[in-house]
Amino acid sequence: MSRELADLSNEYQNSLDQTKLVYDYYGTGDTNTPLTYDILMTPSTLNDYMPITLTDTSGRVTLNSKYAAAAEAAGIPQEGLGTLPSETMRNTFIKQLAKQGLITDKTASTILGLPYNQGAGFGGDTTVALITDNGNINELLEYIHNTSTSTYSFTSLGYEPVVNKTNAGSTIPPTTSFSVYDLLSGTKSYSLLMISDDGQHYPDTKVQDVANKLVSPNGFVDWLYDEFSAVLDLGDGLTGAALSYAKSELTNLISWTGNLDEVSSKLGEYKYTNSSRDANNQSNSNYMSFTHTKLKSGIMHEKRNSYAAINFNNLAKAFITYFADYMNGVDKTDANGIDKYYVNKGSLKNSNRLATDDSLYMYTWATGSTVSSDDTGQAVFFDTLFNQICASGWTEDNNIGDKDYLQQMLQSGKLYISKIKDDGYYYQANYATDSYIKEIADETYIAQAEAKYNTQKEKLNSKEETLDLKMKNLDTEISSLTTEYDTVKNTISKNIEKSFKRYNA
Repeated sequence: MSRELADLSNEYQNSLDQTKLVYDYYGTGDTNTPLTYDILMTPSTLNDYMPITLTDTSGRVTLNSKYAAAAEAAGIPQEGLGTLPSETMRNTFIKQLAKQGLITDKTASTILGLPYNQGAGFGGDTTVALITDNGNINELLEYIHNTSTSTYSFTSLGYEPVVNKTNAGSTIPPTTSFSVYDLLSGTKSYSLLMISDDGQHYPDTKVQDVANKLVSPNGFVDWLYDEFSAVLDLGDGLTGAALSYAKSELTNLISWTGNLDEVSSKLGEYKYTNSSRDANNQSNSNYMSFTHTKLKSGIMHEKRNSYAAINFNNLAKAFITYFADYMNGVDKTDANGIDKYYVNKGSLKNSNRLATDDSLYMYTWATGSTVSSDDTGQAVFFDTLFNQICASGWTEDNNIGDKDYLQQMLQSGKLYISKIKDDGYYYQANYATDSYIKEIADETYIAQAEAKYNTQKEKLNSKEETLDLKMKNLDTEISSLTTEYDTVKNTISKNIEKSFKRYNA
């Protein structure tokens, strides 16, 4: 019993040092909210709608079984991607979160309708609360066709139209304006045509004037940029940069170089028309940027002059190709090491790789509607979590949802807290450095230990009292037996003595 009492006392003394981790987000000294995995990994005001990840010594994010199943189904390797993830992978991850019951189908649908914030958790901009849709080039064009009414006019370049004639001699009124849909749908070809006065020469001053008008402020390039920005700029930084890249590259594509010997820069006195052909009887719609040729007899309008032309359909195709190229990664190549998309200045169209010819490339565009701040917060949270998992890798721990196990892993240094800082990036640190996480005496555990100590001590005291009583009873019994023994011994001794005396006598 002495040993049991000593062990019990030691256990109680140790319990007085027992602590617990609590989450005091509001800084009020609240000790009633235990630190749990759900608080850290479920979007709410308690974590500012930003995940607080638990990371191991290698920086990998520790996931419970449901999050791990979503990451695995999205194709995220446990060692991480080592590169920026795709929107397709992100969308799969969001769908899997709903499948695992971590979010509702409605929440998943809302998040999927918002632009993917590829920079969330890596210093990126906040997610814009725009509802988006996505689809291939045909679906994008259908949306533009149904929502945009803006057009661009040839007359903005200061040239009068060319009236075409049919074989029967009737006139065809020229089309003076077109929309982005007109340019990309392929229903008509819109070309600006120049015919030289003498069939040989093109005045440099006129060439410079036309080129400058195409790329000048509020010119054709700016009009294209504004039209595409209205639907493709999602306010996430990435799409804005892609649109700026497309504008810059298109400007370079059509800018005048001043060298009339370059096929890609042959310009002159322009007229506009819906049809023109080169010396090989090929439509100039087959060329990217400017074309120049010396015509042969009978090729165009029975004239024998040289001419230059530029096709506006191809300029629009070049713009959307530059945009897709930037979004896709300008250095991305196919299995043969060839650039995924590219535009060659002054070349035949079939020697280019245009995004408009790729029906598999998916665009995301803004529909003009917005969502609530709470839904936006949900999207920010899961985009950030997805980015961290892709960048750092992940591990699965089915016990992480148990708060006592979580506390043990943090206190033993096997897991760390990773949080976003003011610069928009995540940093790993010990839990003790987090201002919201407090380590306090575990009064409940101590009270339970004290109750156990008192109960066990009472039991030991009761055992001791019982033992004392038994000892007293044994002492009494021993005393009685001793008295009885002495009495019997004396009786025997006296009887022997009497016998000896009798027979002596």
